[in-house]
Amino acid sequence: MDLKWLLVRRITLVALACFLAGSGLALYMSARDAKRQNMDLVELASRQLDLQLSRIARSTDIPARFPDWDLVSNYALQPGQCVEFSAEELSRNRSSCAGFDATSMTAPSWFSAAYRLLVNSHLSAAKPLVYRGAPRGSIVAIFDPAATAGRAWATIAPLLGLSAVLVAALCLVTYLVVDRALLPARDILTGLNRLARGDLSYRLPAFRLAELQRISEVFNAVSAELQKATSERADLARRLVDMQEQERRHIARELHDDVAQRLAALNALAASIRKSAQTEAPPLVNEAKDLERMASDLMISLRRTLTYLRPQEIDDLGLVQSLKALVEQHNRAAGRTTYSIETAGEIEQLRSETSAHVYRIVQEALTNASKHANARRVAVSLTRDAESTEERIKLSVVDDGAGSAATGSSAPLAGVGLVGMRERVAALSGKLAAGPLPSGGFGLQVEFPTSQQGA
Repeated sequence: MDLKWLLVRRITLVALACFLAGSGLALYMSARDAKRQNMDLVELASRQLDLQLSRIARSTDIPARFPDWDLVSNYALQPGQCVEFSAEELSRNRSSCAGFDATSMTAPSWFSAAYRLLVNSHLSAAKPLVYRGAPRGSIVAIFDPAATAGRAWATIAPLLGLSAVLVAALCLVTYLVVDRALLPARDILTGLNRLARGDLSYRLPAFRLAELQRISEVFNAVSAELQKATSERADLARRLVDMQEQERRHIARELHDDVAQRLAALNALAASIRKSAQTEAPPLVNEAKDLERMASDLMISLRRTLTYLRPQEIDDLGLVQSLKALVEQHNRAAGRTTYSIETAGEIEQLRSETSAHVYRIVQEALTNASKHANARRVAVSLTRDAESTEERIKLSVVDDGAGSAATGSSAPLAGVGLVGMRERVAALSGKLAAGPLPSGGFGLQVEFPTSQQGA
């Protein structure tokens, strides 16, 4: 979740909690006042009736007028308040209520129902009337639920509107202030994202806040160290792999110039012996044929070894023709799988070692596809992109494999071949991505700058 919205949400929750606490306090004080008014009314009515009973006992008042609380009902009752006297003699029961303006204190129905259920039943006050040790009845005072609910709602309704305005204003101000305060965080996040994508040249600007400035200093120092280490690693990998290719080329040349020539001479000598033996020593003909066949087999095996060590086409015909020959070789050996290649741009301008690296990567990718992909089509694409600010070579090998989880297109991810490809891509200061495709099959993408090829 975005930090700004997280802070706004929490501030809203705090403001809501404060509103609920304030509303609860207001309701409590309103209920306490109503309770006190009922108790005062009961006490006043009790004294009034006790005084009347005293006058009746002294024969200064008429018993038929009991209970007489006109003074209480006319002057002591609050709007919506009721007082009731339950006498021992049912004929003397009496109750009085004060009216109220229901339209001026109308509360929502849900609030009225909740207030009546939770609060109003606890506001009543009662007191027994006892005169000279004899019970005469009981006095109960209570407020009309609509009146008390309306009064409570009138107390908290202004708080509700004010709180809504304050919370909205507070959230807006908080969002703007936090958004401005977190502007440096966007630069830091951008730097982290570019660092994760492998862009080690990005540097954070200086910040005024000491903590953020320290983050900027550490980030820039780490990026610089990573850039230096990556450059040194790429340079070392390039030297090692280039030396490997140069050694392979040297071995291939030595084998071709020495061993291959000797095998060719041996083959010619065996053929000469066979022809001579046909007239002079017929029993030796078969042995001469065996010797000739062995020399031919050795030459074929040596030719395969030379092709593995250093394909002659790379030096003689160039990278594109070598790759086309490699693809054609797989087409001849494949069953239902069709291999294709597309090239674009000035590919032949790459240096010899780079061409060898590209050839080896494609060779390993096609070998993996033929062994594991169980695909119908395998497509190789090699382009030189000159539209961007930095010219780059882009290589992709994509198949539509449908193998199982054990032998399907995900198998190349765990092989030694991928390690070798990564080493060659690192030597080219490039990037490699390999994995199953969303549409099915397996894809290998390699990209490296052509600026590294002049080193």
